[in-house]
Amino acid sequence: MSGFVLAPGQGAGYDWRGARVFIKASGDVTAGQLAVMESIYPPGLSVPAHVHAGEDEILYILDGELRGFCDDDHWTAVPGSVVFVPRDRRHGFVVTSHETARALVVVGPAVLDRQVAATGTLVEDSQV
Repeated sequence: MSGFVLAPGQGAGYDWRGARVFIKASGDVTAGQLAVMESIYPPGLSVPAHVHAGEDEILYILDGELRGFCDDDHWTAVPGSVVFVPRDRRHGFVVTSHETARALVVVGPAVLDRQVAATGTLVEDSQV
């Protein structure tokens, strides 16, 4: 397989657990090593405590503000912030901005992208 480029607005979009998630690079195209998604979170969305078994997660905040935790550490992330959540750690967050929050989410090895595709609702007009 060769590399690829996705233009803005490209990538399968899903409504998933209150967010809209666009899969930009799935584990299928990265030999399972990682997945890249753009997540759009509405104001007030609360992502409850959860764990990614065997999967690290990085969120790069593009817009809005998130307040969250990883184990006993609490954080606030604004545009330009990077949040790293090691695998097997309890974490969650809430969108505290009045506007929509947006994050580039990278996970590895890729598991979350398959969960989104399997349990989300495919959005026909998947423009970001």
